[in-house]
Amino acid sequence: MVPVPLPQQLAELSSLLGRMCAAAAEALQRATAALLEDRVRLAEQVVAGDADIDALRARVEEVATDALLFHAPVAGDLRAVVSAIRAAGDIERMGDLALHVADVVRMRHPAPAVPAEVRDDFAEMGRLAVQLALKAAEVTRTRNVLLAVELDADDDAMDARHRRMFAVLMDPAWPHDVRSAVDITLLARYYERFADHAVVVARETVYAVTGQEPDAIPI
Repeated sequence: MVPVPLPQQLAELSSLLGRMCAAAAEALQRATAALLEDRVRLAEQVVAGDADIDALRARVEEVATDALLFHAPVAGDLRAVVSAIRAAGDIERMGDLALHVADVVRMRHPAPAVPAEVRDDFAEMGRLAVQLALKAAEVTRTRNVLLAVELDADDDAMDARHRRMFAVLMDPAWPHDVRSAVDITLLARYYERFADHAVVVARETVYAVTGQEPDAIPI
């Protein structure tokens, strides 16, 4: 069997990561709609669709393994392959977090999953998280280092929303029970972690382009 040329494999890896990010964004968008509109069937669609993201990750690992075995890439090409494997893991986790949001909807149905007092906050957290995932998709497709910078600012906005959620829960006037508070705490964490993983995906792409380890990149 004639091996696929390395440039073609690298292009496929970028495309696959972009598709994974877009799928994770769509999953969270649907999960958020299910959360805010009490749509259990939509939540079930999110759960069923998680297998598609898992399959994309498996394809990333297959292409990356073939690239390593048949071409033994070095320097920037090797970074591209390694960063794709790392990023695929983060994106798969983003899909899992969207699934967790959907699971809360299913678990609490037919009751609303979140009270009216925090619905606007979750709507904004959902918007920010989806925006981050879509930007990460563009970064992985285009390897645009400048665009990666924007994700960090967006993540700051998510962190601010996350902190506000705790302020709401700690308010002595909070009228709901402990179970509701626990659900809200977990849900807020899911959105915050989803955003964090999107930022890491962008950093992995910057690593592939620049050679700087993700934790050392000041974006």
